[in-house]
Amino acid sequence: MSKIVDIDSRRSDSYRFESMMKPHFPFLYNSARRLTASSADAEDLVQEVCVKAYLRLADLEAMDYQRAWLLRILYNLFIDDQRRQRRSPVSLAGNSEPIDIAQFSGPDNLQPEKEAEREIIVRSILNAMSLLSKEQCSLLTLHDIDGFSVAELQTLTGLPAGTIKSKLHRARIKLGRLLQREAPAEALMTQAGV
Repeated sequence: MSKIVDIDSRRSDSYRFESMMKPHFPFLYNSARRLTASSADAEDLVQEVCVKAYLRLADLEAMDYQRAWLLRILYNLFIDDQRRQRRSPVSLAGNSEPIDIAQFSGPDNLQPEKEAEREIIVRSILNAMSLLSKEQCSLLTLHDIDGFSVAELQTLTGLPAGTIKSKLHRARIKLGRLLQREAPAEALMTQAGV
């Protein structure tokens, strides 16, 4: 009889976990995708978050801000993985897949010239962001694209607010310089009719 209770208990736990996590999956995956720049790595990262969250199911149920806690786990796992990769003698650099520009595109009713112009701008920004450090890129992504406040980033990263603000400022300055470096080449291409 105890085996039946254990099986029912596990089913009940997995049902509760699935119903709690379902609304957070798209958000977690999109955040992981932006951090890792790879669909496969993003899926792995979200899976690791789920494993950690399932082990603390009772804590998760009691939380008011489940999404923030889950995102904190995701971010910490991402940083831990980055540290492991840096220490590894085998480099996995350049393993990320290209980012789908369609996710950044605007309304479908744009004229072809405007659509091409927007694609060039988005490509320039993505290329420049790929040259930032992982920390700079992740902070900019979380703050400027995902819309997290400095207070939320403080909770997420464990860094003081002043440190986050200065890191964001430095990342924006570096991104601006990288974009300025790219701008002259694009202007020459436009003038040449390319």
